[in-house]
Amino acid sequence: MRIVIHNFGPIKEADIETKRYTVFIGQTSTGKSVAAKLISIANAPDFLMLANADYYGFIKLLTKYNIDFIFNDNTEITIIREQASWIIRKNSFKMQGQLDNFWSKMNGDDDFDIKAQRTAESFLNKEDLNDVSKSQLKMLYLLTTRMVIKNMSPVYIPAERILISLFTNNIFSLLQIDSSIPESIKRFGSLYEDAKSKTKQFDIDFMNIRVKFSKEKDTIHLEGDDVDIDFSQASSGMQSIIPMWSVFCNVLNDYERTIVVEEPELNLFPTLQVALICNMAERINASKANLVLTSHSPYILSVFDNLIYAKDVFDRADDERKEKVAALVNHEAMISYDDIAAYSFDDQGIVTFINDPETHSTGAYALDAASNETANVFNELLAIDNEL
Repeated sequence: MRIVIHNFGPIKEADIETKRYTVFIGQTSTGKSVAAKLISIANAPDFLMLANADYYGFIKLLTKYNIDFIFNDNTEITIIREQASWIIRKNSFKMQGQLDNFWSKMNGDDDFDIKAQRTAESFLNKEDLNDVSKSQLKMLYLLTTRMVIKNMSPVYIPAERILISLFTNNIFSLLQIDSSIPESIKRFGSLYEDAKSKTKQFDIDFMNIRVKFSKEKDTIHLEGDDVDIDFSQASSGMQSIIPMWSVFCNVLNDYERTIVVEEPELNLFPTLQVALICNMAERINASKANLVLTSHSPYILSVFDNLIYAKDVFDRADDERKEKVAALVNHEAMISYDDIAAYSFDDQGIVTFINDPETHSTGAYALDAASNETANVFNELLAIDNEL
């Protein structure tokens, strides 16, 4: 999918083509989350079902993600998919392509009975079909279609997830009474509740912890110390990563869906950031999902560069050297350079594609300004010290 943005919110110019892995990096308030939320909206069934010219229906979707910025005369958002394209301007929502009549097809097209029959055949034995009426076939088709839509819906994991973790045993009440919470955060809270209800206990191996969910209280077992602590007593890093990882693992399924994670590095030490991204890549590679990340950390891109380089070396190596590479980087986490796109967001509202085709990297080395600055200061201090 490709999305082109002109003068929307903090973004002045952006031309983004999403891939299996898409990473947005930049300073605070440069539009990373805005672009990520637009990608989520563009992949949502509610968006695909909008009728042509339903501009206000689109605005409602922006409101759900708390990005309902004013459309000026020079604002334009273009969304391009293989099947269809959309151009959204002030008071204008134009759609072209095969999805023009998507909603009407869902409610009754000429092939509805045939589709219902095929759906039923995939769920029932042939001898059982004789006992199923046409109305029951249609109902089965509608139910399974809605199930597929639900399983294909994008998942947005916000940076504010730590707020949900503070109310870990009262999420339902919190979401019911506080209407001021953005819809995207409420949706994540619901996904977290669903994950907890399905998985009473799970291990996060790369953190060496075991999480136990219960109605009374959630606890964390620290494997190294062999001790249990209440979730409320956990570090901010744990309170950030546990809700995220619970939802992330729970929503991976056999459907192609987009998962957006804001600031996966939130409150995590760099070595743990490395472990998290490697484990995310392993899970994504084993699924049909696409991953979009927003980040402030060049470490995130550096990890992806290692995963890309590892695959490149692994694919060219003989068996002996393949083992050496796999001992350094889990083969299941390796990524092809062609499957990742990295974009830099600057404080002028310009979004730049930063992949380097010559080095087959995400361009992380060009972004670590903090390291460059500290190195320069150190070198200047060293020069003065040598003069003493």
